[in-house]
Amino acid sequence: MAKPKRLIVVNGKRQLVDFDSRKEEYQDYNRTRWKHQNDLMRFYNSKAWRQLSKVVLNEHYYVCTKCGGDATLADHIIPVRVDWSLRLDKDNIQPLCDSCHAVKTREEKQKYNL
Repeated sequence: MAKPKRLIVVNGKRQLVDFDSRKEEYQDYNRTRWKHQNDLMRFYNSKAWRQLSKVVLNEHYYVCTKCGGDATLADHIIPVRVDWSLRLDKDNIQPLCDSCHAVKTREEKQKYNL
């Protein structure tokens, strides 16, 4: 099985490169983030979510839907905390870069009072 690819920009040209795991980078962050949210932690660590998020990122060639930059994660359009039933709905997932995800998260916190 071939490794998943992601799209990067080098000297103004797009290139597909092997996607590397970011597990180590997010390990400490996830420990504190999910400390009191067991259901969410189980879901985001599930095999079903990991597979679906990779499928979505690969289908969009790791391009952020908001800015067109390099997408680093799959994001729920309607947050899982708002509608749990849409957590594995592929139409509710979009690839985002870190900065667009941060903006969206801030807006969701205000909109949904999370």
